[in-house]
Amino acid sequence: MSMWTRIASIFGGGSTADKQGQQDIYPNMYSTNSVKSVTEDTALQLSAVWACVHLLAETVASLPLVVYEETDKGRKPAKNNDLYRILHRKPNSRMTSFEWRQAMMLNWCLYGNAYSKIDRNSRGKVIALWPLSAAQMRVEVGKNGELVYLYSTEAGEYPIEQKDILHIKNMGNGNVGMSPLAYGRTTLGLSLATEEYSTKFFTNGGKPGGVLTIEQVLTKEQRQKIRENFSALHEGSANAHKLFLLEGGMKYQQVQINPEDAQMLQSRRFQIEDIARWFGVPSVLINDTSSTTTWGSGIEQIMLAFLQLKLRSQMTNWEQSMANALLTSAESRNYTIEFNFEGLLRATAEARANFYSTMVQNGLMSRNEARRKENLPERDGGDDLTAQINLAPIDKLGASADEAMV
Repeated sequence: MSMWTRIASIFGGGSTADKQGQQDIYPNMYSTNSVKSVTEDTALQLSAVWACVHLLAETVASLPLVVYEETDKGRKPAKNNDLYRILHRKPNSRMTSFEWRQAMMLNWCLYGNAYSKIDRNSRGKVIALWPLSAAQMRVEVGKNGELVYLYSTEAGEYPIEQKDILHIKNMGNGNVGMSPLAYGRTTLGLSLATEEYSTKFFTNGGKPGGVLTIEQVLTKEQRQKIRENFSALHEGSANAHKLFLLEGGMKYQQVQINPEDAQMLQSRRFQIEDIARWFGVPSVLINDTSSTTTWGSGIEQIMLAFLQLKLRSQMTNWEQSMANALLTSAESRNYTIEFNFEGLLRATAEARANFYSTMVQNGLMSRNEARRKENLPERDGGDDLTAQINLAPIDKLGASADEAMV
């Protein structure tokens, strides 16, 4: 056994390749103890996890998803293509495109993989996409080298061929994506433990534990009676902040560390930032204002960086995965699948007006093209490209437009 294999076995990892040099189907999973059990349900009970997943899922789900056709005059939305309707409007009989992408992103954010079963007609055309739970999916390499997807249901586990699965992966070894729940379970477990401690502390009326000292030997019945009476006074929100009346030489000493000494508030604030890092989301976008007091230009640049560096790469991942799974080789030469990312980068009304003015006046965009971007109806004659002619030679100043063009 090599040194690296021994180290991997100690820390719960494994080799990324077998003896023949073939890549393992699953990437190494970081193995460590967590103070609390971390599952999809428990993780989503943390407000920071919910906010990150909600932000990523709904942002991706809200973007227009369009199938474009390449023509002699450039590309245009392929509205007559069935795949356009499936991706843009209704992927299956029960879900809208928004709901389908939201469900896919929920699985991708938590498990690092999103799966959809592809239904095809007798001609091999895609007719529906059905999202599958990543927690119920197992992936193996078949005899021909293709991936085989094994999906577990109440009736048992059944295989799905690679050609019938749309698989969107997080970073990984190329076969499956790595799970944020698996790799971040130490952080998530600590956050869950902090939440549980806070709940128990305030359920107990905000009073820490302690020791009750009595300067005499008690019988078993006396100990039980005092414990019951004191516990009834000490515990419960109804008795919170009431005065303790101790008699017979009783002394009460606090022994449990209080939240202030444990820096509970600081720990919870740090955990918000730490969880946000696992999901690649700036903490200010999930309402963490601990380091910021106003939504100024600095926040605007953070949002722009998030859109360009995080979401743009995710959109590329979606686009290439869908093109690979849903388009045939012949279709891929004439059709492309893209998100319309422009809406997220939409500037203020004043900035858009200046942009359109520059593009139209320099002949780079027609007036109707600008109107379409603002969801305004087209006008007759608005498709002509126009340009100003005021940049004429000095000796032509004062001449008519026709003379200046000579």
